[in-house]
Amino acid sequence: MQAQNNAIQNALKNYDYETALKLIEKNRETPELNFLKATCFKNIGRYKDAIPILEELVREDVSNIRFVNELADCYQTTGNYQKAKLYYFAAWQSVPTNRFAQINYLNIVYKLNDWNQAIHLSLSILQKDTIAILFPMLGDCYAHLSKQDSAIIYYKKAMHSNPEDYNTLKNLSGIYLQKGKYTDMINSTNTFILKDSSNNTINRYNGIGHCMKKEFGHAIYRLNKLLQEGDSSFLTNYYLGAAYFATQNYILAYDRLNQAYRTDSSNIDLYFYLGKSAIYSGHQQKGIQILNAGLNKLIPNDTILFNYYYNISKAYNRLFNPTEEIKYLKLCFSCNQDYKLALYTIAEIYDDTMKDPEEALNYYTRFMATRPKTKASKGNNPQGASYYNVVENRMQEIKAALETTSKKRK
Repeated sequence: MQAQNNAIQNALKNYDYETALKLIEKNRETPELNFLKATCFKNIGRYKDAIPILEELVREDVSNIRFVNELADCYQTTGNYQKAKLYYFAAWQSVPTNRFAQINYLNIVYKLNDWNQAIHLSLSILQKDTIAILFPMLGDCYAHLSKQDSAIIYYKKAMHSNPEDYNTLKNLSGIYLQKGKYTDMINSTNTFILKDSSNNTINRYNGIGHCMKKEFGHAIYRLNKLLQEGDSSFLTNYYLGAAYFATQNYILAYDRLNQAYRTDSSNIDLYFYLGKSAIYSGHQQKGIQILNAGLNKLIPNDTILFNYYYNISKAYNRLFNPTEEIKYLKLCFSCNQDYKLALYTIAEIYDDTMKDPEEALNYYTRFMATRPKTKASKGNNPQGASYYNVVENRMQEIKAALETTSKKRK
């Protein structure tokens, strides 16, 4: 038995889990051997075999943190974060002061995107112990909650404790770019580049920072170097093109911006820069095409405009503001000529609310001009027919009233 145990341990030391499993099978089952068997299955990716064994061990001894934690690890690795959370919490509850159990539970809460709880747990741990790995996590949580100032504080703490943390610097640079803190962005990336000049992402952020600060020479140097090293990303081409554009080097600007456009044509500013660069570098037809495409993106189609104008007119109707209501009803009709009711409503407002019979008659007349020339069969769209009938009678009344008024004036 001792020899078999030694053989199992030797296999485990050499990561020979298949041999370890064969040796374990030759022994009588015990909780400890079953646990070793489950960990072997786990280590060679056979989680479906490991989980049932670990579940049985946990049922028999829920206080055993090794059993519970390994089961939680299996569930986490297979993507079942909710079950992983359940067992990590059970492990933590069994040893409330155990830092390992606390951090495991915190990590799964973070992976479940429960940012507020992750912040609460991290801060409670930091009150008792400075654990540097929590700083970038806190930065991420605050960033996801759009609390960028707090995110910056913890990202900077993370960089202070680990200056080589590229991922944290990338996230910090992204926030600096959003908030327009270009000097901070340049300084932090410069510090990193002095130690590691090979990181494309950090070099790119450095170049973008110089471009946004209008330090175009620095930007061109940094971004062009990335380009020569094979970087063909949208951001490198876009900001390098923008830097060339700012220095009126339209030929090179056109080349870079055109490459950016091929990668991603969703950036509205790109249309202007590329269009102008095309025109000034001898590609006039291309420039016209690009600028027109940009205009089409800027101007919503008539259906979208109609929906906006219509609802704004309804708002002014509820605010008892007939002048603005008429304004937006006219815009509705300009977008959708089939919305004939706009003419009727405008006329009605002039007639009943604004007491302007001339304008009312004008819009009633325009509404009547939309009347179908062939009369609809009986029972077909009676509501539409009734509008025209009512307007026809009202127009006669208005004309009669205007004639009477005119005679009195004479």
